Amino acid sequence: MASNHPPLTAAFLRHQTELRQFLVRRVNCADTANDLLHDTFLHIADYSAQRQIANSRAFLYRVAGNLALDYLRGQARRQARNGGELDDEWPCPSPPPERCMQGWQQWQAVEIWLRGLPPANRQTLCPYRLDGKTHRQIAAELRVTERHVEYLLSRTGQLLVETGLRDG
Repeated sequence: MASNHPPLTAAFLRHQTELRQFLVRRVNCADTANDLLHDTFLHIADYSAQRQIANSRAFLYRVAGNLALDYLRGQARRQARNGGELDDEWPCPSPPPERCMQGWQQWQAVEIWLRGLPPANRQTLCPYRLDGKTHRQIAAELRVTERHVEYLLSRTGQLLVETGLRDG
């Protein structure tokens, strides 16, 4: 069958039905697939190296696939820029007001408890828990033994359980 079309155009005409099906599966929209099929033809119609292509069908699929990928990426960018699709069940990322109030009240209770600790216990607990210092470092700073630091931290933990701020 003699054809006066360039090789890629002839291949496009032979494979356009399957290319359309391929694009419909890719973008999930027949109208968009038809547009992309048209764009595929426009890309290959002016391609100067048509005679150098060994597998024209694979080349057509590559062009169509790249156009579909560009389209899908553009859609994703538009959705991201617009904030995505709205959903009535979209949860708010902030905690509910009651949870915020509960957290604030718990923090207040911890602050009051910390202020009520004996100074020696507070001087060991804060560097240990907040600064990540070792028993040895705290002992050196306070000029006491490591054993005494261990005792103070243990006693502080017991006080915490007794006040109900921490479960045993």
